[in-house]
Amino acid sequence: MWPRTLFGRTALIIAVALLIAQSTFIWLAHLSFSPLRTLQLTSLLENSAAVTSAALRTLSPGEKQAFLRNLKTHGLRVTTRKPAAGGEPAPFFGPIVRALGQHGYPAVAAPTSTGVRFGIRLDDHHWITLVVPGRPPVLPWPRLGFLAIGLIVTGVGALLLVRRVNRPLAALAAAAASFGEGRDPAPLALDGPTEITRVCAAFNRMTADARQHERDRALLLAGVSHDLRTPLARLRLAVELLDADGELREGMIQDIEEMDDILAEFLAYVRHGVGEHAVTGDLNSLVEDVVARYARRGLGIRFMPSAIPAFPYRPLATTRLVTNLVDNACRHAGGQDITVMTNCSAVSAEILIADRGPGLSAAQRARFAQGSIPGEPHRRGLGLIIARRIAEAQGGGLALEEREGGGLLARVRLPLVPPSVEGAAGTQTHGLQDLGKGTETGE
Repeated sequence: MWPRTLFGRTALIIAVALLIAQSTFIWLAHLSFSPLRTLQLTSLLENSAAVTSAALRTLSPGEKQAFLRNLKTHGLRVTTRKPAAGGEPAPFFGPIVRALGQHGYPAVAAPTSTGVRFGIRLDDHHWITLVVPGRPPVLPWPRLGFLAIGLIVTGVGALLLVRRVNRPLAALAAAAASFGEGRDPAPLALDGPTEITRVCAAFNRMTADARQHERDRALLLAGVSHDLRTPLARLRLAVELLDADGELREGMIQDIEEMDDILAEFLAYVRHGVGEHAVTGDLNSLVEDVVARYARRGLGIRFMPSAIPAFPYRPLATTRLVTNLVDNACRHAGGQDITVMTNCSAVSAEILIADRGPGLSAAQRARFAQGSIPGEPHRRGLGLIIARRIAEAQGGGLALEEREGGGLLARVRLPLVPPSVEGAAGTQTHGLQDLGKGTETGE
């Protein structure tokens, strides 16, 4: 089948072109030299047969015996028996045998250890045999061997050249895949052909622009959230000091706290563990601590761990991830019948949070899988988006499934061997390491 990779297709095209070129050269060489060699050797054998036949007819018996001894010293023998043939005429000497027959000298040929033995009939009673040195190849011509060697040598050189040309494209594909997964690839080297260099330069500009756009967007979100929290704090203090109806005051305080929580969600969305390094630890212990905090509040939550080996992950970000998902489950399931489980496979660890709330429709889950907010943006949706970004920042992911019997099942996957890619601290933030520092005091 046609190769799918550019390297494979280019290599195949070069191999076919080389095969055609080499075959054409061999065919032309065969047309140029083989007929000439056949004609020369046929003429030599024919002349030897003619001279020997004439001598046998004209020389006296004594002279004939001396002549035959002289022929024997030069490798020619005259015999009255037909020499043994070598079966079907080989491609190398078949044309010679046919040419001798056409000129009135029926002949046979057979390969020997030192060359080719030709037997030529002189008359009804005599045959002359002689050995042409040089053992012919089994194949029609040694040119097929030259073809194979030429293809191998030029093919290896061509493959090395193609690999060198395609290397920038491979680097571009890897960088694009890394950027698409939210990591921050290093700028591509601007070498190779002009067209590839232009593409790499455009990609470098695109990633730089995307990083700057993300920094500006995150800075805007962080700044607005930070600036709003200070007046909210003053407003809450004023409400608590306000001599008003207790129920009204509690409602106002609750509204302010909800607004503060929303701002905290925005700050978490911007930061979500940026700058935190992975630490090898026990995931079950972290999840158990989060579950225990909710259990102490009297919520119906239970933890069902499975054995998970210690592996590197970001503890603060992962705690935030689990907390967001458990908060979401408690809010929509009324704080009852919530199950948190852990599983482990050969390549990843899983955290599963299951609740009996109303869940999400198939359309909402599909929107979430495509990167959109599945529910109402101010609560459930943003918390799930933050959780997914934290998981993806560590090379994992978050999937929402329908729980058997009703409810929602959130499945978090974290790789046991996280990707060691420079800049992988933020799945979509691409270099916001300093933003969290500027908002620390306002959270």
